[in-house]
Amino acid sequence: MDAKLIQNWEKIQLHCKKTNIQNTADGVKFIISNLKNFFCSNDVKFNLDAIYYSEDKDDLFDKISEYFETKGNIFLFNSLLKDDESCEKICDVMKEECDNFVQEKFTERIGRYSRRIMQGEIDAKEYVKSEDFNDYFLNCNYCGKDIYVHDNLNINFTKNSLCLDVSTIFDDESKKLIEIKNKLQRITLYDNGCKSVIINSNGNQKNYSFTPDSSCQLIVNRLIENKAYTILIDITHGEVINVELKINNILHDSKRILGLILRNETILIKGNTLCDVLKKYFEEDKKLENSEPLQDECLPIKNIKDLMNWKPPASKHATAQLQKRKQGDIHNKILLCHDMKGGYLEDRFINGAKEEDCFFFVHWSAVDIFTYFSHHLVSIPPCSWISAAHRSGVQVLGTFITEWDEGVQVFEQIFTDRASVHQLCMQLIHIAIFYEFDGWLINIENELKPCEIPMLRYFVKCLTSKMHAYKPGSEVIWYDSVLKNGDLIWQNSLNDLNRLFFLIADGIFLDYHWKEKQMLETLTHAAGRKKDVFVGVDVFGRGDCLYKGGFDTADWVKEVLNYGLSVGIFAPGWVLECLEPKEFKKNQFKFWSMLQELIPPRTIEGLPYCSSFCPGFGKKTFRNGKVISDEPWINFNLQQPQPIYHSSKENDATICNEDAFNGGGCLCLTGDINSKNGFLEFKILKTFFKLEDTVIVSYTFKPLIENVDVALILDIFSGKEAYKLLLVDSDEEDYKMSNHFVKYLNPASMDDIMREGYKITQETFEEQTWIKRLYLLTSNDFQYHIIENISVSATCKKSMDESFSVLFGELEVLPAHPTYNLSYEQLICKSVSGKSEAINIECILKWNQDLSIFCSDLYLKSADEKKQYICTTNQFCYKLKCTVKLTSEIQIILCPKTAGSRHLSSASIKIPLKT
Repeated sequence: MDAKLIQNWEKIQLHCKKTNIQNTADGVKFIISNLKNFFCSNDVKFNLDAIYYSEDKDDLFDKISEYFETKGNIFLFNSLLKDDESCEKICDVMKEECDNFVQEKFTERIGRYSRRIMQGEIDAKEYVKSEDFNDYFLNCNYCGKDIYVHDNLNINFTKNSLCLDVSTIFDDESKKLIEIKNKLQRITLYDNGCKSVIINSNGNQKNYSFTPDSSCQLIVNRLIENKAYTILIDITHGEVINVELKINNILHDSKRILGLILRNETILIKGNTLCDVLKKYFEEDKKLENSEPLQDECLPIKNIKDLMNWKPPASKHATAQLQKRKQGDIHNKILLCHDMKGGYLEDRFINGAKEEDCFFFVHWSAVDIFTYFSHHLVSIPPCSWISAAHRSGVQVLGTFITEWDEGVQVFEQIFTDRASVHQLCMQLIHIAIFYEFDGWLINIENELKPCEIPMLRYFVKCLTSKMHAYKPGSEVIWYDSVLKNGDLIWQNSLNDLNRLFFLIADGIFLDYHWKEKQMLETLTHAAGRKKDVFVGVDVFGRGDCLYKGGFDTADWVKEVLNYGLSVGIFAPGWVLECLEPKEFKKNQFKFWSMLQELIPPRTIEGLPYCSSFCPGFGKKTFRNGKVISDEPWINFNLQQPQPIYHSSKENDATICNEDAFNGGGCLCLTGDINSKNGFLEFKILKTFFKLEDTVIVSYTFKPLIENVDVALILDIFSGKEAYKLLLVDSDEEDYKMSNHFVKYLNPASMDDIMREGYKITQETFEEQTWIKRLYLLTSNDFQYHIIENISVSATCKKSMDESFSVLFGELEVLPAHPTYNLSYEQLICKSVSGKSEAINIECILKWNQDLSIFCSDLYLKSADEKKQYICTTNQFCYKLKCTVKLTSEIQIILCPKTAGSRHLSSASIKIPLKT
């Protein structure tokens, strides 16, 4: 090979192609040969004691990668590092050539390196221009005269990925390229110098199927019944990672396509052409949608057979997207592991339950990762927990656990070869993607045979790497249990016996019975990854623990943070399980207030922000201050973003369930106003809201005594100055300056608000005990400013004998207007036995999914009767089951809601009834 430094991507690609390295075996031989030459070229062999290791630097690895880059083989070297067997052979050479070689450190460095070059590979594709594509990356075997195949088939590079547009291949009406398609036998696309996509003609059908090593982006256009269907499929190493469906250029839910592909074990075709898959989708979509019942509950997977046979249900529940937190905050992470009476209690119901005095959680600002734990094989987090956590920027993990004799059987069935383990990993990944949570806690609590450890390591490594590929930012965390020799002995520390699993996962959750000795040992082995070690803290304080748990948990957490490690809090249900249920809310706030004093508040980022601070449960249901249902309920799907701060030594922000503006509760702000000269400030949010365009800010409150007024305080940073902006109710000028650090803003007029597109009705102000104020932060005055904190201030014109309380019902920033529709299907009408004037109705209601819709109220109206409240749901479908008086039709009314009180027009549909 030419030893000359190859400096640009184009020459490297061409050089790799000309070397004619056709398969992995030849590639491994080639790299190993050059690796030995690399060591021989040095006067003295490397002594690893003199090599510097850190999270960002490894002298030996850096020298090797630099060597292959100068030789022009960096792409081949990179690709072999991603293959476990090839990488193992490279490590064998290292053992022969290097003194004191530590394979774990070298493997860890490879993992970090591989993740970092992914962006480099994307940049490489971006460098290559489409006009060079035919010369370097397309090899076409055909009969007949030369043609520009890549032009006729629209094969080209998109900005970030290879794109194969096959609209002509699947368009039955197109005759333009019939002759070319008949002649074409094989197309090979080269990705980073290696064969990546091979498209073979499929018999007489003249369609093209993908091989398992495919990696590209596929676009299919079809015109069916005057509708233009555009399907975009992202394929990575033969596995589908994303599917989008547009009908007449409007994005639709593509779960049907993805479901069909997942049923084929993620290989795109696997015995069928893509045309067959699409035909199945278009012709049988409606039938398939109706073939499975609508889910009412979120449940675990209890055995390995059900796990390996799992398929995406025809319908799925909606969950909130993970909101942003400011990434610049540097802090130890807090993982909360929820283990409550075996799990799947009231929280399992997608549309909630008519229950009260249930476990609830609102202190998300003290948590970074939430894990749903049970002793079932696979704990799928209920959608209610996913939505509640995501709205506050908290990641959610499911749990994969094997225990005792049943766990041994799982290993005997699955952990026998890489193919089975790979299939297990893919099932877990598909489950996480389908239900939209963010990773897994792996808990292996059964002894293993030493021969099973390599398969377990492969499982952890495979699951971690593929979760990252399919869902960037996801986490896979190993629980301190099985050791590298297969023994089941909890270490309570990170050490030589369990570190091999830590190195190939995103973190480790240590057991709870640690002392100072184990912490010092952990610090030694964690090195630069201290924040990836979650030190266990059991709120029940079971066994020989440093603290007894309970309300002493705060001291326990403080001890962990003093070591600079992260914290894994286990079983916070202690507050309800072991204390008086009637005092649960008081004790829950006491418990978490003690912890929040130790944990820096997390910063929320990104607009819009809307919240009525509904905790996801209530004694009643309120809309615009009015009661629309007096039944108790709990449904964390409907929990709205919670305040960052709940209490301090001087004043409290707690939950009020007796009254609310929207939902089941609001904030109750309480304090001694006399001690502060008639002025109290309650911190609510720590934010990083960038103001680019005009923003509407509103807040709603209810004073519980006379002569109390409330204002909103925004801490503003403009790049030049920092000041407080007080949103007040005043007849003074728009801005009045008391000093350089305080400005005032008065409410905007209704005309100004309406011109900005804010829709509001008189219904919002019918309940006059609630006061709502709206303000305009115009782009002329506030563009490029940042809101860094939001607080509420309370003032009183006269002194009081005791502390006071005020209800804070809503804080919002204007969202965009959604579009939606309402329909029904699977209608069943049956006469009620013995009641000639009654009829039972069942049907499925559906409406469009839109991010601006936080939840929807459903009402039923029959004949001349008043409309009857059915439920509030954050889903976009609902299974209606009710009994009504015999009539010709009923009317369903849909009232979508934002998280705030902004008005959205309702929709309705009439359902004819036939017995």
